[in-house]
Amino acid sequence: MKIQDLVAGKGDGDHVEIDGFRITVPVLKGLMNEGYENIRVYKESRTFSFWGKTCSACFTQEHLSTLAGSR
Repeated sequence: MKIQDLVAGKGDGDHVEIDGFRITVPVLKGLMNEGYENIRVYKESRTFSFWGKTCSACFTQEHLSTLAGSR
């Protein structure tokens, strides 16, 4: 799913819920600024796959929470 669609119309104090997992909007916007365009959730392993035209990465929910603290 497109990250841009998930954050459309949301402010920096908001969060997005994807398959029962919450991610803050600033984290998603920051990842978009780094070139990531899409996200896929793997519920069984509680991981998130992000990719764009020139990058890809997999993060745990805990790592995304760490990113939230640094933004």
